[in-house]
Amino acid sequence: MLAHTCAMVWGAETLQFGFSGATATQLAGSLAVEHKLFDIYGVNVEFTQSAGTTMIRALDSGSLQVAIVGGGQALSAYLKGVDVRIISGLVNIVPFQLWAKPEISQLKDLKGKLIANTPPGTSLNLANQILLMRAGLDPLREVKLVAFGRLGLVSQALFTGVVDAALLSPPDTIEARRSGLRMLLDLATARIPCPFTSVVTTKAVLEKSPAALDRFLRGILHGIKLALTNPDMAKKTISRNMRLTDPEAVEEVYQRAIAAYERVPVVPKEAIETVVKLSTVPVNRNPFGVSDMTMLDRIDKEGFVKALYSAK
Repeated sequence: MLAHTCAMVWGAETLQFGFSGATATQLAGSLAVEHKLFDIYGVNVEFTQSAGTTMIRALDSGSLQVAIVGGGQALSAYLKGVDVRIISGLVNIVPFQLWAKPEISQLKDLKGKLIANTPPGTSLNLANQILLMRAGLDPLREVKLVAFGRLGLVSQALFTGVVDAALLSPPDTIEARRSGLRMLLDLATARIPCPFTSVVTTKAVLEKSPAALDRFLRGILHGIKLALTNPDMAKKTISRNMRLTDPEAVEEVYQRAIAAYERVPVVPKEAIETVVKLSTVPVNRNPFGVSDMTMLDRIDKEGFVKALYSAK
């Protein structure tokens, strides 16, 4: 088996893979990288760490062949003419919780308040738009979105009182709870369809390297399996990648990740519709063209996922 695997890898095509690996939603990708799961399926992966908007540009230029990035970012780029394709999800719901100052007890109390945000095109920005749409609040007239340059500043803005509310994820939710802040809404429980974290490639790579992408997806599916079935391994990866030493924080991050995962992470049509509803500019391209689940569907129909979970 070892000789066969080595022969596969030596003769395999190489994919340049963009991936930040620093969030809970990307746990399956982190496990795949750390435990060399792509090697098992015969594809060489050269890993590049970068931010989401940078990865979309790199996909467009051809310097990356595949990336784990926000599906909303991919859709936005697609509608602007970039030929990206979402070939799988990792997380197809909004995984944040809305936390606020203790005197804010319900969503309508957010009127006139400051809510932490990040720049357009980021996943938190998309999540804020979905939140306000769900709450029936006008983002231009009824609340003030305060943009911070990076995600790490969002929680600190809430903890120090700079803003009145913010969308948080573990481990920041633990500090919010300990600080006496109030959790107003768990968007993950609401399970609003959204291409939050997606596996993204381009039309050109799909046409040129379908076999390599097929093998890559198998590695990601194996990573999901490890996340769902091997909590000790997954928590060690979380601890290393997110630099967490508090067992409570690691546990909360882990539980949040697996609650959002599915064995076959197909991006549903409703997830694309959620983002399209938020668009304020005319859509001159069929938005559903960004999603291509053909490869993932075929892998599943072949029985790969069933066999993966049957194996000990």
